[in-house]
Amino acid sequence: MIIAHLGSGASLCALRAGRSIDSTMAFTALDGLCMGTRPGAVDPGVVLYLFQALRLPAAEVETLLYKRSGVLGISGISNDMRELERSAEPSARLAVEYFVYRAAREIGALAAVLGGVDGVIFTAGIGENSPEIRRRICAASSWLGIELDAEANLGKGQRISSAASAVSVWKIPTNEELMIARHTGRLLGLSASPAAFPA
Repeated sequence: MIIAHLGSGASLCALRAGRSIDSTMAFTALDGLCMGTRPGAVDPGVVLYLFQALRLPAAEVETLLYKRSGVLGISGISNDMRELERSAEPSARLAVEYFVYRAAREIGALAAVLGGVDGVIFTAGIGENSPEIRRRICAASSWLGIELDAEANLGKGQRISSAASAVSVWKIPTNEELMIARHTGRLLGLSASPAAFPA
């Protein structure tokens, strides 16, 4: 299973038998997918260039990487995918295309890690609420056997793949606060069962 958590912060996670075996994030949340204001994977030489050639101070480089990059930096318009999808500006279209490209590329990489995929789950703000982004990512990943049901993708149900799709595709709401509470409870020695921390 690949979980595509797509929002202002974005990452993909590969799971086998319910256990995470790989993720697009690394030491910090800067790595991996292009996000709202963070660039995702970037050549370390770019950071050296910012320090050595442009002589930017560390605080400015940090601000650039965390708050002024990603789809905001590419578009120069917004970090809100809804606004970028509505815009006819070429820079907005480029930002959306790059976001989709990176997600599809990393789905392919995680599929290789897993040795195949049974399902893909879209979640978080963009993953749950943008049928167009889901459609485009799935189209770019169709080589895996993904086939969307166009009507289901626009509807309120959770399963959005067609009956003929070799890979099931879902959109499922996320609840990060609930998971934080459960994990915190486990660390404190409290019951971490769903009954102790209901949704």
